[in-house]
Amino acid sequence: MARLKHTTVIWIAATALVYYFLAHFGMALFALKPGNITLLWLPSGIALVMCLHWGYRSIPFIVLASFAANFSGMSAFSGPGPFLHTAVAAIADGMVGIIAMHAFKYFLPNGLTRSHDLVPFGLWVCIAPTSITSIILSINLAVGGYISWAETENFFLMLVLADSLGILLVYQVYQGWHDDGKMSRAELNWLAGTTLVMAVLLTLGFTTLPGAVFFIVPLLLVLSFNVNLFGVATISSVSLMSIIVATAHNAGPFEVTDPADSNFRLMAFVFSSALTILGIALQNRQLTSIERSSELWKDAAEHDPLTGLINRRAFLPRLQNEHQRALRTGNTYTFAMLDLDHFKSINDAYGHHCGDAVLCALAAVMVENCRSIDAVVRMGGEEFGILFPECHIDEALIALERIRKRFESSSTMADGKSIFVTVSIGVAAFAGTEEKDTEVVKRADRALYAAKAEGRNQIVVGL
Repeated sequence: MARLKHTTVIWIAATALVYYFLAHFGMALFALKPGNITLLWLPSGIALVMCLHWGYRSIPFIVLASFAANFSGMSAFSGPGPFLHTAVAAIADGMVGIIAMHAFKYFLPNGLTRSHDLVPFGLWVCIAPTSITSIILSINLAVGGYISWAETENFFLMLVLADSLGILLVYQVYQGWHDDGKMSRAELNWLAGTTLVMAVLLTLGFTTLPGAVFFIVPLLLVLSFNVNLFGVATISSVSLMSIIVATAHNAGPFEVTDPADSNFRLMAFVFSSALTILGIALQNRQLTSIERSSELWKDAAEHDPLTGLINRRAFLPRLQNEHQRALRTGNTYTFAMLDLDHFKSINDAYGHHCGDAVLCALAAVMVENCRSIDAVVRMGGEEFGILFPECHIDEALIALERIRKRFESSSTMADGKSIFVTVSIGVAAFAGTEEKDTEVVKRADRALYAAKAEGRNQIVVGL
């Protein structure tokens, strides 16, 4: 237990260092003026993640990291008590993490999983906690003489959006990494291509064509349908932060004559864009999950759980489709029925688990000796079938004889026992007449019974 506590302290301290460096990063790139006033406060998102992981134990580390990051900026002013005001600001930064954590657990007990969760997340996890702490921070700055009382309203709005955006950008990347950290090659290709186009748009938006910035949101929406949440969240956060950096350095489309209006427009645009893109990504992930679940259920319903072959339910539509195609094109197809010889005696002598091993062995031999377009099916019990599309009976007989000989000459190992089994086969080909597909199956079935009656371990062609 002591070692666990020691490891936990190391992790909390390491994350607090990330908090500290992100605070300096924000002050260097997003600062409006000296001190701790920034257009984007990413540490608020780190605070939420820390509190979700370690609860109240993370608060001292957050407060200490915030104090260390803010003190140099706060002490640069000539106002009274920079230590006290920095401490108040640090405590407020700790409060935002713990309040957001409680709001998250209360309003989103199952986590941020659906697009419907965006409203409680944006309102109660982002805006509500940061509004409380922004009141404290604004009053603290005004009392300390860092801003005038007339500026408190604008600074309050800016702080709410800056801290809320920090929670939104950091948490979406964290959840994406936690849930969907790995990406497929196709997703990586999409991400690389989008990153390149994004770089072009940002370059144009910050230089000769400011309006190009507004094409970033549609591009991110397209990306959200082709890349998992982690990829979308990462490139969304980076691109939106780039817009904030450019604005802080008097570039881009949000540079207007009124700085307060410019900042508010910028933050409102970035926050709403990030929330919208996150919602689309969550909705797409939910739809993908439903589709994947539906495919799994369909796959389970159409496949034999023991052998992995398709079952009769999935096979009959394939047979019907092949029969209709043969009627249209004038081609033929062949169907074979296979049955293990004396299978009941195997179950009685060795047990059902050994019988299952024999069934799986026959399934494997059939699959290995059939084409990829052939349909191998477990019809039920020890009976199997093979549909050979666009295949004459002579060609099918070659594959069937290969299966029969292979199974006759090899044994199945089960529980240390070597079990030899043979297989009887009945085969019939579509004659190109008006007969139904069911009649082809019946002819193959009758031929199978004939193979059994004539001594087993042989192939009989049904006429």
